[in-house]
Amino acid sequence: MATTITNARVFDGEHLTGHTAVRMAGGLIDAVGGPDLLQPGDEHVDGQGGTVLPGLIDAHVHLLPGAPRQAFTFGVTTVLDMFSKPELVRVATAQGAEPDAAEVRSSSIGATAPGGHPTMMYAPFPYLRNPREAEAFVADRLAEGASYVKVLYDDGTSGGPMAMPSLDVPTIAALVTAAHDAGLLVVAHVSTARATMDLLPTGVDILAHAPVDPLSVDEAQVIAEAGVAVIATLAVADGFPDADGRMPLLREPSLARRLGPAWSEAVRRQGQRWMPPQLPDFAAASDNVRLLHRVGVPLLVGTDAPNPGTAHGASVHRELRMLVAAGLAPAEALTAATARTADIFGLHDRGRVHPGLRADLVLVRGRPDRDITDTQRLVAVWKRSTRADLDRYVGSVDEHDGLAALRAQTDKVIAAVRQMLPPSAFGAAPGAAEMSTSDIVIRSPR
Repeated sequence: MATTITNARVFDGEHLTGHTAVRMAGGLIDAVGGPDLLQPGDEHVDGQGGTVLPGLIDAHVHLLPGAPRQAFTFGVTTVLDMFSKPELVRVATAQGAEPDAAEVRSSSIGATAPGGHPTMMYAPFPYLRNPREAEAFVADRLAEGASYVKVLYDDGTSGGPMAMPSLDVPTIAALVTAAHDAGLLVVAHVSTARATMDLLPTGVDILAHAPVDPLSVDEAQVIAEAGVAVIATLAVADGFPDADGRMPLLREPSLARRLGPAWSEAVRRQGQRWMPPQLPDFAAASDNVRLLHRVGVPLLVGTDAPNPGTAHGASVHRELRMLVAAGLAPAEALTAATARTADIFGLHDRGRVHPGLRADLVLVRGRPDRDITDTQRLVAVWKRSTRADLDRYVGSVDEHDGLAALRAQTDKVIAAVRQMLPPSAFGAAPGAAEMSTSDIVIRSPR
């Protein structure tokens, strides 16, 4: 059966159009136009003046069991995983093929040095030691079904007592060559301006994270001239309580309500954990995003969920809000979560509301192209023209398994951190026993 949405505003992924109706049939967008699209026998959805958007894309996640379903309940129809182990990727990819879950693309295992980030969370997994191993590493990721390659680089300037080994630039250059020869993009984890400058000559395609120290105008211009895109991941700042002691995600009533009591409680407890004595300067990352946008660097929406204070799907809406606060117009932020990410990652069948593309659509109340917080006012989500039940995740086995996996990851990181740092590093601060995965922030906020 075809479905036609009428009486709606249509944002096509780049612009608000003059259209007021969208017709879906056979998993695709059949037509975009006016009320005459409605045909006898169609399921009719009255948009009530709301806005139809392409399904949102989160360009930076790490998988948990059930994450594709959780993301979908917030209007995210595609997630791009940036480091998960193959067995979890297989399960998540299978779930992502179902009508009520976000489709999954993944890097599988990221390329890092022995003992390098993120060993504390994911070990054991394969490492690289030199450029000669790059070709085999990429071949192994292809065999696991990787859609792109993730590389992790630390220039050694992030400081802190938990400095970790890193790949060197020649090894990353060899990985880029091997990945490009295999037709794969390369996404590079960097945290600093210097690390960014180090890697640009290697030909990496996408930077995972805006640097957390200030970029100069000249450095921003070099990034623009290199033609790389940047996944902002400003939402990692939500891992820390605000001045009132509340976690930012839980201050958004629409998001907290859809998040449900179990995840809300998990996020609340993360705000009570032990904190490093000096928090990262997230203002610098936001300033960098403003500068990068000004010089024309393509920016993508990515949340780095499930970092503390973030949740799959929900944090996309927080990221959108932060991008607007950093200087993007609301419509530009929407493009960063739809058409631009689809273009950069070669997802040419989605990201826009055009005839012939996948009918992955979101209907929200209000005008998110003017007020970005209206993306939180979710009405309905369709994947391949099938409307989903958005209430299935909360209280489900998927939710239980996801939270259990997050707790296990947390415990693993706590044990590793306690082995690496002396007890005096934690002091007697309240909540010192409630450490979490973000304690890696002592070294780097990513």
